[in-house]
Amino acid sequence: FMGMGEPLANLTQLLRAIELMTAPWGLGIGARHLTVSTSGLVPQIRKLADHPQQIRLAISLHGASDEVRSQIMPVNQKWPLSTLFEALKYWTRRKTQKITLEYILIDGINADLTQAHLLARRAESLRAKVNLIPYNTVEGLPWKRPSEKACRAFRDTLAEHGISATLRLEKGHDIDAACGQLRLKEERSSRISRA
Repeated sequence: FMGMGEPLANLTQLLRAIELMTAPWGLGIGARHLTVSTSGLVPQIRKLADHPQQIRLAISLHGASDEVRSQIMPVNQKWPLSTLFEALKYWTRRKTQKITLEYILIDGINADLTQAHLLARRAESLRAKVNLIPYNTVEGLPWKRPSEKACRAFRDTLAEHGISATLRLEKGHDIDAACGQLRLKEERSSRISRA
């Protein structure tokens, strides 16, 4: 349950989908093979933590301080990091699967080593793993992708703290063919052709 909107915004139907996917009379997929990704809807995280199945949880964190995360994730205004991490600690007391912290690296916003050190402390408090995703630059938007060297330095800083971190270096961003880039080009193309 990732890349399809906020699954926890409709918790009732999410739980029904999980039941259908894991039931022997359904798809029979093991719960540990299912990951729910969320921007951080705290009450729903707590309710999902009380669900008996051992599903995986991924948090779209993208900032290790409230100041930085609020620039990227509007949900942080309602549920700041202290509240979110209380809910995540509640989760870890009820589940055996490690939480994954998703972190898009954006040059000049959240990819500095100060954020890396803060992220390491936050990940350590949950025994979480981190998935680092360099931002795919999109024409017309102000954010930029950090250099590969900066991305590796960020990952290495996490590793120095003993944090398991994966740096995803997908292909295609240099020709506008990576995640998020094709959609924007297609939208612009269809607007131009309708005019």
